[in-house]
Amino acid sequence: MPEGDTLIVIWFKLLVLAGKQNYSGVLALGDKVFYTEDMFTTVFRRKSTTVKLALTTFKQFGMIAFVDGAVTIPNWEKHQNSDGLEKIRQQTRERVARHRQKQKALVSGQEQLHLECNVTETLPVTTGNATD
Repeated sequence: MPEGDTLIVIWFKLLVLAGKQNYSGVLALGDKVFYTEDMFTTVFRRKSTTVKLALTTFKQFGMIAFVDGAVTIPNWEKHQNSDGLEKIRQQTRERVARHRQKQKALVSGQEQLHLECNVTETLPVTTGNATD
């Protein structure tokens, strides 16, 4: 295909953009503003004709779909490690809950408030690099 390398780059950029947004493969800004060809042209810094060719080609091969005006990536789970992402979210929820429990215990058990942080090592503080 003409500009085949560019089409591959655009495909990866679509996947990365969808991954950053984490909206189940729907390419949108927020809930109601969906990416258009012109927006992709600007974001990907490619010519409008190239982006249009890429979107048309991806649609023909079933790599993307247009649903109610939005570009979506069918079978998003195939491209995204959904199980791993959910595991990370669960671990984060548990870690934050433990941290909040420690803070509540400190507040209720002592007169002075000493907040903890997640830092495990104390580093020396330097006052500057200037010589005397």
